[in-house]
Amino acid sequence: MTATPRSQFVEARTRAEQERTQQQRMAVHTVASNARDRTDFAALLAMLGLEDPAGVPVPLSSRLAVYVDQVASAVGVSASATGHEVTDTATAYLALDLRSAARPGHDLMLVWDEHLGWYIAVETNPTETPAVVAYLDGDVVPSPAAVARFVTDTAEGHHISRFRPVLPPIERTVLADKMAALC
Repeated sequence: MTATPRSQFVEARTRAEQERTQQQRMAVHTVASNARDRTDFAALLAMLGLEDPAGVPVPLSSRLAVYVDQVASAVGVSASATGHEVTDTATAYLALDLRSAARPGHDLMLVWDEHLGWYIAVETNPTETPAVVAYLDGDVVPSPAAVARFVTDTAEGHHISRFRPVLPPIERTVLADKMAALC
């Protein structure tokens, strides 16, 4: 039995609608991975003529970018001296304009790790393991103001905790929500 022109049309239209829906999903996913916050996400979708599907979370990478910018601002570090990535481990880096008393020829860096939280270490060669000066105790996602106090206290010699914190693992969606609540 051969397909009639009407049935061919219906099949082609169904396929086209399925492809359109799939492209929209991919576009929403792309926007979600690039949006800095929920407002940015909604604005980008509106520019593309797409609807804001309720419940689509903004990914950790976007939340981390905003959080790192806020911490950099609180610490007084230029955005160009920061970096972050979300791979097998989410991390952030801020170059500090401070020197280590133990290694005066080396700058200090402020580092965040989703498992360790914030810590200050001596900037070393990329092949060397950085020497940790101090860890910030408490929540893995503290307020930017708390991180700034930690940097100031450490620079003044008041915060020298070299004990690695034992933090319970946190789901990345929870980390993203905590960051969003602070920024």
